Amino acid sequence: MFFKRKKKSEAVEIKAFFEGTVLPLEKVNDPMFADKVMGDGVAIEPKNGNLYAPVTGTVATIFDTKHAIGFVLENGAELLMHIGMDTVELEGKGFDLDIAVGDHVNAGELMGSIDLEFIKSNGKEVTTPILLTEVEDYKLEIVKEDGPVNVGDVLFKVTK
Repeated sequence: MFFKRKKKSEAVEIKAFFEGTVLPLEKVNDPMFADKVMGDGVAIEPKNGNLYAPVTGTVATIFDTKHAIGFVLENGAELLMHIGMDTVELEGKGFDLDIAVGDHVNAGELMGSIDLEFIKSNGKEVTTPILLTEVEDYKLEIVKEDGPVNVGDVLFKVTK
């Protein structure tokens, strides 16, 4: 069986990983994201806690507190998903992930669930940015940055 590798120049689609409402990073209630200090992308305000893979790629990092997940795409670009604001303080409570570092995931694959009510009841926001962290080396084309979004809808594209 042969697998078609993406050419470095082909665009990779970053897809919605929650059902909810997408918003531009500038509207995220945290200057690290709103000012694009850590990278560029969009955020989703989730409607429910089912968390899906935003890309086909490799899980590169999962923070011990499970609130942040890093991915490496087939074209080499790196993404960071940060679930909620100040959720590091929850020490992993409310996060149930079914993935591990090194796993290959396919866009749209269920990766786990997040207890949104638990997070909110602890005074945290559930807004979840997804960022291209290497903005110097890759080009980002925003496809959707506001309004309702379903899992699998294209948020942005990344090219080398």
